[in-house]
Order: sequence, then C-alpha cells, then structure tokens
Amino acid sequence: MSKSTKWGSTYKVLLDVGFIGNYFILDTSELDGFAVLDGGTNFVDITEYVTNINISRGRSTQLESVPSSSCTVIADDRAADRFFDPLNTASSWYSGGTVGIAPRRQFQVYGGTAGTTALFTGYVYDLNMDYEEPNLSSATIMSTDALGQLGQTTIEAFTPSEQLTSARINAILNLNEVSFSTALRSIETGVATCGDFPYEDGTNVLQALQDVATAENGRLFVDRSGLLNFDARVTVSSGTAVASFGGTAGLPIQSLSNVYGAETVLNRVTVAVAGGVDVAVANGTASQLTYGIKTLSLSGLPLVDDGVADQALADLLLVKYENPVVQFSEFDVLVNALSLAQQEVMAGLEIGDVLSVSKTFNVGSPATVSRNVVVESIRHSVNPQGHRVTVGLGQIRLAFKLNTSALNDLNYGLG
Repeated sequence: MSKSTKWGSTYKVLLDVGFIGNYFILDTSELDGFAVLDGGTNFVDITEYVTNINISRGRSTQLESVPSSSCTVIADDRAADRFFDPLNTASSWYSGGTVGIAPRRQFQVYGGTAGTTALFTGYVYDLNMDYEEPNLSSATIMSTDALGQLGQTTIEAFTPSEQLTSARINAILNLNEVSFSTALRSIETGVATCGDFPYEDGTNVLQALQDVATAENGRLFVDRSGLLNFDARVTVSSGTAVASFGGTAGLPIQSLSNVYGAETVLNRVTVAVAGGVDVAVANGTASQLTYGIKTLSLSGLPLVDDGVADQALADLLLVKYENPVVQFSEFDVLVNALSLAQQEVMAGLEIGDVLSVSKTFNVGSPATVSRNVVVESIRHSVNPQGHRVTVGLGQIRLAFKLNTSALNDLNYGLG
C-alpha cells in the first residue's frame, strides 16, 4: 500500500517479482481492495516496507552525455517477513529455486500528493541484504533505467544510410539485436545529418546513441516515466519556463549555487567526423586573448563528412561557451515546506524543463537577479524525516525577440 507522510506527500514503490501478483486470497484480501481472482499484474506494492528512497537522474554539465539514472531503495526485510531475502525459501516471492527480485525486473517509484506521479521507472540490477543480530535485516534494492540496459547491449556490424540524427537513433534502436520498443521512445526530429559510415561488430549501443546526441548537440535520456527521449538541438536552445523558483514569488528554495569563471569558458572547439580526415576548428580569438586558450575536442562523431556539419557544430559550441557567464548551477528544495500544489510541481519536474530562478539580496544592486535555466539533473532523497530535491541547472540561450528582448539580457542570444 502507498505511504502518506506528515508533510502531505504520498509515495508508492512497485516491484516486479516475476510472477502474477495481486491475486485474491480467501480470508485475507479485502473485498474492496486491489486483489482480483486471477491476479492482475506482476507488480507487488512494497511501499509499506520502504524506509529510504534515493533517485539520481541527469548529468553534471551540458558537455557530458546523460548517464543512466539510478534509484536505491532500502526496505525493512524483517517487517516483510523476510520476503526480500533470497535465502528465504518460504518467501511468497520465492519461485523456481530463487527469489523473484532479479536483475532486469521492472521497478517503479511514484510520488506527489496522490502517489501517482512517476519519479523513476527502471529495472532492478542488484539486491543486497544486511543482517544485524539478533534478527534484524534490511534489503537494499538498486535499479537503473533503460540506458543502463542499452549500455549492456552491442551492435552487429552494419552500414546505415545517410540520415538525420533522429533517424539514426531510431535505426539503432530498431536493430534486431537491440529491439527497443517503439512505445517507449520519444524522438524529436534532428537538425544534423549523420553519415553512411559503417558500425563495427560489438559496438556498444549506448555509446553509439550518445555519439549521435553529441553530434546533434542534443540530449538523450530516459524520463521519469521510462520513455527514452531524444531532444533535438532546437529544443535544447529554446523554451518557456514551466515554473519559477526563489525570489519573492517563486517556489521556496533552501540553497542556490552559481558558477562564474574560467572553468565555464571554452574558446577553441575542434570537431572530427568518424572516418574523416579534416578537423573543423572554431576559434574565439578575443576570448583566447582574455582568458587563455581553453579547448574542447570532439572526435569520431557520426556526422556526414561534408565539411559543413562538423563546422556548424564547432561554431555553435564556440558561441555558447567562449565567454564566461554567471550561471545558476544548482538549487535545493525541501518538499516538507511546500504547499500541496507546489509539491506537485516538484514531483513533475523533468530533465529539459526550462525554469525561471531568482535570487533576492538585502544589499547591493540589483536587488533581484533572475535567470532562465534548463534542468539537467534531478536528485530525490526521501526518508522518514523529509524529502529533499536537488535540481542541477544548465545554461539556456533563448531566441532573440525583436522589440521585446533587451540587448544586454544574458538569457537571450541571436543563435
């Protein structure tokens, strides 16, 4: 059954234990409960035993590929009559010589005020048991998303046709040795074109997909509901804020960090196409004179070898990173302190969302600084004491609007 907390949120953790669950048990199941005569799902609701939930999704910087997400749940195994313990052959989840909590079993976590908003959807990859004498035991269930699964899959040698990055993503996912469900994809149409170079036998699927996302300067990730998303270049560089944080009117934040300095500067960008000979170079001469030469080198990208696509990517990255900007990088929100409506906003945040973040100061000028930023990572930490969400942020360049945008507004740019 789901768990409601003192701060108003409700959580639900569902686990596939490998056989039909939720079946009606005479003299045990409630007539108005979830159980049905022949069982209705492979998922078992383990929420009542869960004591801690930790979710980590997204990337640290916009120049990284998005790694697979992770979710770690700690459950009170003694309260569950040792149902989680693979040594307990009397467990209701024990079948066929093993407990049903096995790698690749599906795993889902829901939150929000009704416990129906997906926070994480993925697959179990590890189960650890900790015993404390005389008879205490706890289970730690670790899971990853679909990127983790793809990272353990390889491609057989094939040569694709010249195609858009979005078509290349689909072509890789459609391979027989990958067979990634079309129902679990959300692929935007790309703007860059991939070449017809061959993939070698044994190429890692996740690496191949991430290389395409890098060539697009887009984003490849699995969202909180389990969909594999490919965000194209246009989406990454534009958007409208879905929520406001900080300042006098936004959702309250506990802490806010910003970065400003040479570590945010890249003023020489080189891009090399897979199988190509020439290297596209973009130099920010003025930036190099001021801050020194800071190089970003990208190689082996699956772009078409036409001398245009690689140069366009190099130029794009140079414009974005050649000068330092004051960038809000991360903020913390304590869900306990939020209204019910605000809790729903937090539960629904997704990687790629555009936010407006403000900081108000007691001294100095201006009194309030606001920035539009894009969500690059989301981390949830839930325990009996509270629920803290840490949101990692990235720079966003919104399209310049004639007669609207201020010339000195750092949120806007012509590119």
